[in-house]
Amino acid sequence: MNRVRLYLHRVFRRPVITGPYRLYVRRTPGGAMLDVEHYLVATIHAIADNPDLLGLLDEIVRDRAEARAHDGWEPEDCLVEQLVAALGYELPLHGPAVGHLADRLRAVAPAPAVVIPGQREGEAAA
Repeated sequence: MNRVRLYLHRVFRRPVITGPYRLYVRRTPGGAMLDVEHYLVATIHAIADNPDLLGLLDEIVRDRAEARAHDGWEPEDCLVEQLVAALGYELPLHGPAVGHLADRLRAVAPAPAVVIPGQREGEAAA
């Protein structure tokens, strides 16, 4: 059933933000899901089209595949930082898109829980 709901969402979804990357928001029982598929696909294409970035990713894969005792130092972390710096990790929002995203996130946010104060200790119920 969950898979059917996800497919229906993907078929009938409308982007909250249309550019430069399409962003989608979907309500979940505990909050919301922010769908950044368009940005992820653009990032994968950027890696595939740039031999330097592809080489850096390959080096990360090779470092992670090496069998070694864990000493708290992950040598591929520096490579990951280089890749992130080259690709970027922020999604640009221009003009009224900021307000549209905020409004949509507020609309799918779960309602705040109502807290009923309990009786004070020592007081007898009437």
